Amino acid sequence: MNYKLEGIGKTIVFIHGLSDSLLYWEFLASNLKHDYQVLRVDLQGHGESELENEEITIETYVRDLNNLLEKLDISKVSLIGFSLGSAVALSFAAKYPSKVDSIVLMSAFYKADDALRETLTHFKNALNTSFEEFYDVILPMVLCEDVIEANKKELELLKDIGSQNANTKAYIKAVDACLNFNAEEYISEIDVPTLILASNRDEISKLDMQKELSDKIKNSELIVFDNVKHNLLVGKTNENILFILKEFL
Repeated sequence: MNYKLEGIGKTIVFIHGLSDSLLYWEFLASNLKHDYQVLRVDLQGHGESELENEEITIETYVRDLNNLLEKLDISKVSLIGFSLGSAVALSFAAKYPSKVDSIVLMSAFYKADDALRETLTHFKNALNTSFEEFYDVILPMVLCEDVIEANKKELELLKDIGSQNANTKAYIKAVDACLNFNAEEYISEIDVPTLILASNRDEISKLDMQKELSDKIKNSELIVFDNVKHNLLVGKTNENILFILKEFL
């Protein structure tokens, strides 16, 4: 399992989303490592982490993370998860409540409802064709049109790099893990401070789902952005979220 550990102090764990890696958190990690110990991980088959030859569930990622924390002798953490990572954070907090100080959930979901199931199935079909097909499908769902238009060359370059390095088998397994995920029975038991960061333009994790999540977690706060889509860490929102995280932590 590939990871990066920086800084000294209270430990923050960053968990990325589908097809991402620990590099997703570069801006936040570089700014928070001066005040905290920051741990970023690559989930199985993502980034530089190996993919085991087995079925993957959200609990698999939870097990991997717990094993890593034990190896590093880290007993208490604040979890920050994006999309797929939010599901891992929720499950980890429910399974190991004594190890979690707080949770931040970005573009989160707690189950695959009909709308999310349709979207995930679309992703899976695209991945079965090629990474490039998946990239073209997901890009307009995670970034606003103006951002895509202003960064065409860079985004095409990222697609080319991704097509060379992507582990589509791992991504398909991750999609299946999300399709089979349902935390409805236990999320109400989570009682650590929880911050939910959402967008009212999110086409993957719909705002209604995140409002439901906030209602079910009693010690939670919901903050909604309107200038981004599923990927919240874009442009000036990076600075806004950094400020919000510092206040929350």
